Formats: sequence, C-alpha cells, structure tokens
Amino acid sequence: MEKNLPFVSLPIADKGYNNFVIPFLGKLDDGNVFKSIITLLLSILAIALLVGGIYLSFSGLFGEDGFIKNYITSESLSGGKQAGAVGGLIFGFVISLIVAWALFSVLKKRSEQMKAIEYEGLLSFVFIKMIPKLILVIGELLFILFLYAGVLQIIAALVGSYVYAPLSGYASLILGIFPGMDIFAGLAPQQIYGDYDSFGEFVKTGVMSIVASFVLLIVFYIYNEIYNYALKLVTSLISFLPKFAIPLAIRKRNEN
Repeated sequence: MEKNLPFVSLPIADKGYNNFVIPFLGKLDDGNVFKSIITLLLSILAIALLVGGIYLSFSGLFGEDGFIKNYITSESLSGGKQAGAVGGLIFGFVISLIVAWALFSVLKKRSEQMKAIEYEGLLSFVFIKMIPKLILVIGELLFILFLYAGVLQIIAALVGSYVYAPLSGYASLILGIFPGMDIFAGLAPQQIYGDYDSFGEFVKTGVMSIVASFVLLIVFYIYNEIYNYALKLVTSLISFLPKFAIPLAIRKRNEN
C-alpha cells in the first residue's frame, strides 16, 4: 500500500488514497472515465427517447388538447372523420411505440459500439472516433422519424382523417442541431391529416417524407465522409508544417 502523507502514516488517508485516488487517476490515464461519461450520456439519451416516446404516446391521447377529445369525440367533425380518426389513432399509437423502441435500439447499439472503441487519447477519441459515429447516428434517427411521418401521412390519406402522431416534433428538434439542416424540417408533416377530396396531394406529401428520409440518411453519410476528409487534410497540414518550417528557419538563419 502506498503511503499518502509525507511525514506520518495515517491508515484512513492511505486507504482512501490507494482505493480511490490511484484507481481514479489510472482510469483517467487509460481513458475509461471519458469513455464512460460519453457512453453514459448516450445511454441516458437512448432511455429518454424510449421513455419519452412511450409517455408522449399515452399522454397525447387525453386531456383538453388530447387526440380523443379533439378528433374522435369532437362535435365539429363529421361522423366519417371521427371514424377515420379512430383508425388513425390505432395505427398511430402502435407505430409510435414501435418508433420509440427503434430510436432507443439504434442509439443503444451505437453507444455500445462507442464503448468498445480503443482509447488512444482524448483528441483522437473525440474528433476521430466519436464525432463521426454521432453524425451517423443522428442521420439514422432522422431517417426513422421522417419515415414514421411519411407512413402515417399515407395512412391519414387512406382513412381520410387525422392520424395520431405524438413523435412528429422530434425531427425538427434534431435538425436544429446542424446548421443548414432546417431546410428539411418542412418535409416532415407536423400534423398528420388526410382528406379524400385531396387524396393525391396527401399521398404525395407522405411519399415526399419517405423519400426525404432516405435522402437525409445519404446526406448524413456524405456529411460523415466530408468530416473525415477534412480531418485528414488538417492532420496532413499539421504534419507538414514542421517539415516546411524547419528548412525555412535554416535558410533564414543562413541569409542572416
């Protein structure tokens, strides 16, 4: 056991030093602390998406602003619209729970992959290994959400009424993280509604959202490739600077 205090031996101090301080510093050195913090945050976010999705799926049904009161029992809607909304509620509720599970599963898998990455330094872990995976996982989450909105929009066109979509606001929140990506926000309908008088238009909106989901997935994979390429350029530039600077310094010295 290593001694903690310089002049005296205090068992409680020595024990705390060897049991807590030394192991903690060891974990800092091998990167386990940083990896644990990042993967823990991702795991918490994954659970939040699952629990939040389940909560929104249930809470959005009831109350003054709930789907049932506004679209199923509302006297302002015709009987046909109310009947269609019942079908929209059933499909929307089930699909929303599946989507909440899918978002959780994707983020959980990516966090496990990140945890398995070998730590070779904080800069390397964050900029070379972590950020590319985060770019990919955000693209994958957006793919699921836009696909979700598109499928529900087509269902709304088929039932000719409102469809329950409690997770429709997730996509805009995620898109707000990336500059310039808000242009895609309008492609995912916020309120899922259909009407037989404009059946073709509503189907078109749903198809556009489904197409946008695949486009977004491709865009984020391209985004990842651009990031990796830019990182290689910066790394090459940093490696080249000493080779360029040393001969230049020698030449200036000779000139003087």
